Amino acid sequence: MLFHREIRSWADWGKVYRDIPAFLPLAREIFAREGLPPIRETAPLTPGTNAVFRADGLVAKIFAPAESGLDSAADFETERAAIRRAERLGIAAPKLRAAGYFEDRYRFYYLIMDWISGMEAGRWLKTADRAQKERFCGWLREMLALWNTPFPESGFRRDVAATSLRSPRWRVLSPAAEEERRALLPQLSRLPEVCVHGDLTAENLLVCPDGRPVVIDFADTVLAPACYELPPICLSLFDCDPGLAREFWRGTEPLADALFAGLLLHDFGADFIREICGRFLGLDAASLPGLAPVREFLERRFG
Repeated sequence: MLFHREIRSWADWGKVYRDIPAFLPLAREIFAREGLPPIRETAPLTPGTNAVFRADGLVAKIFAPAESGLDSAADFETERAAIRRAERLGIAAPKLRAAGYFEDRYRFYYLIMDWISGMEAGRWLKTADRAQKERFCGWLREMLALWNTPFPESGFRRDVAATSLRSPRWRVLSPAAEEERRALLPQLSRLPEVCVHGDLTAENLLVCPDGRPVVIDFADTVLAPACYELPPICLSLFDCDPGLAREFWRGTEPLADALFAGLLLHDFGADFIREICGRFLGLDAASLPGLAPVREFLERRFG
């Protein structure tokens, strides 16, 4: 047995997933079986849900086992398929070197990818000049024009509106706001479904030293209306900067309208709304009189 920590709950996983030494024996055996160079040096990377760390010039991503309560098999299949789709479309993303699962104390799914030397785009944008920002926003539009296209033959999760009705995350909203959101979901569910990354945050785009942007972390890829991409882009990647958002947006409808629709559908829409309430509206999401304050903020901010 190579992994010695006990995982019986999400709390157990939370205590270990950033502990690189706990995963090293497992990772070394995976690398050996996949014919990859032996691991010499490791370094932590931005933490997320799974165990992710740099191993020399590669990135090892070891998914939480089923005993944690997470559906790791589905997440693994989604990310593997999405990375392969990005490669087929010519979208800059880490090259996948190995993928599979390892039976140890638990079944661990894993992905081994190239490590990308770059700065997280959210930090890079804070210091970029106007021309650099314009080029970045243009690249992002072009990338999404390729990515946000129909892909019905995929096995990606779909019907995000129905999924959101079952999500406990929306319990942070007041009953009045949640009732209004639920009344709007049927019309949003009729919007065309395309392939969306779903998590284009400040951390999930990297800018290489040569200025080339790269997309990482495709684990949240779903089939959904294209507006689903907007909350992470506008509220995390752009950090609510209206200038960046307007430079990026070339849609036919007002950005505020599309962003509002995306918020109501997104898996983490409630978290974004809670952030808007606390950061800009000075109130708690649980005390919202309805969704009007959120919509009005988006209209003032993004037009």
